[in-house]
Amino acid sequence: MAVAEILSVLQRYGHFSARSYSEVSEYLRANLFAHQAPWECEFPSGKDGYCMSGKRPKTDQEYFEILSLCVLQAGLSWKTVRRNWPRIRKGFYGFKIDRLARSNPKDLMRRVGVFRNRRKVEAIIANARTFQKLISEYGSFRQFLRTLKDPIKELRKRFRYIGTYTGEYFLHSVGYWK
Repeated sequence: MAVAEILSVLQRYGHFSARSYSEVSEYLRANLFAHQAPWECEFPSGKDGYCMSGKRPKTDQEYFEILSLCVLQAGLSWKTVRRNWPRIRKGFYGFKIDRLARSNPKDLMRRVGVFRNRRKVEAIIANARTFQKLISEYGSFRQFLRTLKDPIKELRKRFRYIGTYTGEYFLHSVGYWK
């Protein structure tokens, strides 16, 4: 349903007085079409099942864990991932960047809690190595994000298993994408 149609329905039922297209569009984005912030919602809940963007992580470790969560969740339900998160986290060495960067997929996939999806496991390892390089080059991942003119394009280029949607979701989850 287009925004104009939704506006028409809302006006008919008295939920809105006449408003500009941009105001309604903003309302719908904020209240109906907002992403779930995986770090802020234990399960998809919150106001009407939606969360606003997440808080900015304080450490590179937190950024990496959230990026990894977004990679692992792709194609799965949030409920499944969140329910199993403690096991997953333990299986991936607590998402310690340096530890995962030294790992190999075969050994990692033998650990309890690690997904048996080789592409995702390889992506987590490769992304840990990319994180190391970015931290070395920029001082922190947060500083790297601040330098980006087109963050989605850069995330897609530098990280594995990060497409447009997952990149947007990650940025939303860490408070960079409203």
